[in-house]
Amino acid sequence: MGGVIKIIQFIAIWGLIAVGTQGYGLILFPLYYWLVFVGGEARVQKAQAKLQSVLMKDEAVIASGLQQRLFALFTRRMLVAITSSRLIEIRRSRLGGFDMKDYQWKDLHDAGMSENIIPNIFGAKLDLVVRSGNKDITIDGLQSSVASTIYSHAQAQEQEWEEKNRIRDLEEKRAMSGASVVNVGGQGAPKSDEGDLFASLEKAKKLFDTGVISDAEYQELKAKIISRGA
Repeated sequence: MGGVIKIIQFIAIWGLIAVGTQGYGLILFPLYYWLVFVGGEARVQKAQAKLQSVLMKDEAVIASGLQQRLFALFTRRMLVAITSSRLIEIRRSRLGGFDMKDYQWKDLHDAGMSENIIPNIFGAKLDLVVRSGNKDITIDGLQSSVASTIYSHAQAQEQEWEEKNRIRDLEEKRAMSGASVVNVGGQGAPKSDEGDLFASLEKAKKLFDTGVISDAEYQELKAKIISRGA
């Protein structure tokens, strides 16, 4: 429905201008057309060149797309690109030059995509939820194929960073709980008495109960402790 709403808004705004100025306001339409549509292709090429100029070393563009004009009738269109490390937004400022924003994949929390009515004409909408402290991203009017590519890559990056964060949290928990104290796999470890054996088993069980180690790790650690005690 996004594209239909934009059309209705466009007609309503120019209708109000016509009524409010008794029709004289329509003489501004040629100026509006010139500012918005004339030279559009050259501006797109400049935006693409700007995108290439801000890439870091060894950073490559995976996909990029320009917001459809229908979704930016009274604003500058946005160029959206995804790379191996981030999502980049580029928009021409009103007084010339470019305004740019970028979002690292590690900051992504969730991604969503919805196709507008008649997607071949109105494209699709992306909703990207980022972690606390950052504003969520909404991009409407992208070509459906480009939006699908961005959505797919964002989902893959989300899962990858979720796993990285899980491993990091696990390592931090292990460090805080002193898991190295119960690491009995080293060579030449001295034999412990029965009290030490039960203490080590209790520590291993505590690590398992708090989620610091998995069930398989707990079973392996328990077997090592018992073997050492024997």
